[in-house]
Amino acid sequence: MGYQIGLILVIIVVAILISKKMSKKNDETDQLIFEDEMSKDELEDIDKELD
Repeated sequence: MGYQIGLILVIIVVAILISKKMSKKNDETDQLIFEDEMSKDELEDIDKELD
């Protein structure tokens, strides 16, 4: 029975580590900048890129 508890704890630790790695990747790539926070020059540059 002791090994079962140890196995469950190992699985939980691995799941936590995997979830932390996944959330780090999402935090780095999913940064949103709203139009209201941009300067006029930045908006014009984006318009030029889209055309």
